[in-house]
Amino acid sequence: MTQKEAVLAMLRGEKVDTIVNGWEPFQIVFDDLLMHTSPARPGVKIVDAWGVTMDWSDPTQPGSMPVEDPELLACPDVTEWKKYLTPPDVRNMELDWGSAFGQRAAAEAEGKIALAFMPVGVFELCHNILGFEETLVNFLLEPECMHELIDAIFDYKMACIERLAEGWHPEGILFHDDWGSKDSLLMQPEVWREFFKPGYTKLYEYAHQQGIFIMHHSDSNNELIVKDMEEMGVDIWQGALPQCDLAGLQKELPGKMLFMGGLDAAVIDHKDIDPEIVRKEVFRACEEYLPGGKFIPCITYGAPNAIFEGVDEAIAAAVRELNEKR
Repeated sequence: MTQKEAVLAMLRGEKVDTIVNGWEPFQIVFDDLLMHTSPARPGVKIVDAWGVTMDWSDPTQPGSMPVEDPELLACPDVTEWKKYLTPPDVRNMELDWGSAFGQRAAAEAEGKIALAFMPVGVFELCHNILGFEETLVNFLLEPECMHELIDAIFDYKMACIERLAEGWHPEGILFHDDWGSKDSLLMQPEVWREFFKPGYTKLYEYAHQQGIFIMHHSDSNNELIVKDMEEMGVDIWQGALPQCDLAGLQKELPGKMLFMGGLDAAVIDHKDIDPEIVRKEVFRACEEYLPGGKFIPCITYGAPNAIFEGVDEAIAAAVRELNEKR
């Protein structure tokens, strides 16, 4: 069984003997839609399609960050969001899918699953637009306006999925949205369920109707909402943190959702790391989580590649060693 076959079998609910080696069976595709709506790239500072200033001017940093200076906020007052914001008209946007088709063909030739990349989830876009503290406060002080803004963002995301389905039809979509820290959610579960679960359920239901599976990255402590994530249609929870009781959650869930992660980056992603430390962490995660069913060991970041050199190779070597012993 190939790595891709193992992933697809687990998504069908089947048991497999092969341990999937992290991101090995997946290929992230950078298409024209992504370039139009989330164009942040290493070495530049840009303003995105929502008017958010994203800074990645230091290419040594692992990703871009929103600039929250008051004078640069895309929307300083959620009660007037329609005055400040014009949602991107994705449904009428001219897009060139040539590169996406080429990347998908290359992925398929290598036996990989082509994933459309949709970073900056709905909660993340909220706090990029409004500022972090203002977003959390506005859930309590301005719930009606927050619902309006979030509905507009969900409509934008739906338009993106519609265009992807029509344009080059990926096998899966890698969606990003972090809702907490390693220790807890950033809001009460009831708040998350009110503002985010209904919209995500609609998005993911539509994707499934198109034959597209959902890999949702969220390296947050989602322990209190993992059942909700499965209910709303997440097929693969990428970024599943070892700070959560993953083994316990596997027993509680019906087994529809695949956990991908489990490796503690704080333990293994360091400069001049000892490969034996990485090996022990991979073995620990597989010993704890593989008996529970559908699990892919990987570092919990939302894309391939650790920060420091040699870590990815050590993880892959440890998984290969385990597979040879099975």
